[in-house]
Amino acid sequence: MTSNDLFSASSVRPSWSGLPHAVRESVRSVLGSPVVAATTQTAGFSPGLAVRAALADGRALFLKGVATDHPIHPTYATEATVNRGFGPRVPAPRMIDSWEGGGWLLMAFEDLAGGHPDLGPGSPDLPAVLGLLDALPETLSPSPVPDGPTVAAVLGDRFHGWRVLGAEQAELDPWSARHIERLAAVERDWFDHSGGDCLLHVDLRADNMLLRDGTALAVDWSYLHQGAAWIDPAFLLPQLIRAGHTPGRAEALIGTAASWRDAPPEAVTSFAVAQAGYWERNSRLPAPPGVPYLRDYQARMAAVGRTWIAHRTGWH
Repeated sequence: MTSNDLFSASSVRPSWSGLPHAVRESVRSVLGSPVVAATTQTAGFSPGLAVRAALADGRALFLKGVATDHPIHPTYATEATVNRGFGPRVPAPRMIDSWEGGGWLLMAFEDLAGGHPDLGPGSPDLPAVLGLLDALPETLSPSPVPDGPTVAAVLGDRFHGWRVLGAEQAELDPWSARHIERLAAVERDWFDHSGGDCLLHVDLRADNMLLRDGTALAVDWSYLHQGAAWIDPAFLLPQLIRAGHTPGRAEALIGTAASWRDAPPEAVTSFAVAQAGYWERNSRLPAPPGVPYLRDYQARMAAVGRTWIAHRTGWH
């Protein structure tokens, strides 16, 4: 199994042919040519439209969108805002246009022939992925989107799962139950080391990256956070463990990123704890509409997070 298999068929998305006529007509009107073929992309955890589309004039585009009254619409609106702020050097597909039509928010991106990288041990894609970790802060510091909230301000209300689980006396796996007080005590310590002016992706995974000519690009910029550049590598590191690397090997790979060298070890440990607590708590919630596989993924990632924490702390 490759790391790509971990995210296959993870969402329930609308098909192009199933969209209201007014939505499809808005695409033709804005882009100047109708869609003649469209292939739905099923990876990821969003219930929105995601299709690789061929236009009658020969162009190939990636189209994504969601109804303006859908609960996830604000996330798509943020993505459009972020992409409008990108310059040509940012390692991300170019957004050609974004608009509202037929009661939907739609975005059109250049379509890339390359697929998602394989994060597994020995993968030839790893150098490109690791190179992305340096390219992001090089092109996104300072943030090209002004007045973005800090990552601590946004995640402060989400990354406290261990405290909540402890207060609820939730039934936990034996390792978490033994260490719940320790976990809750340190899960917010990384906030003090999170400040910075880098625009952060905060969701780097194999399905949120694409390959092009030996380089990796970050896609699905669904959040507007800014902070210390070491935080994006910290989000990616558990994905390497999930793909088959040991925690030590994953840290060695991430350690090649220049931004990682500035991360205080205690902050990294706290972040690992906080992220695992987020996954553990959220894995117990009802599945969001149209995203039936998210909670299982979060439960699997909580287990990965525990492995990383145990590696860093020596807690048994």
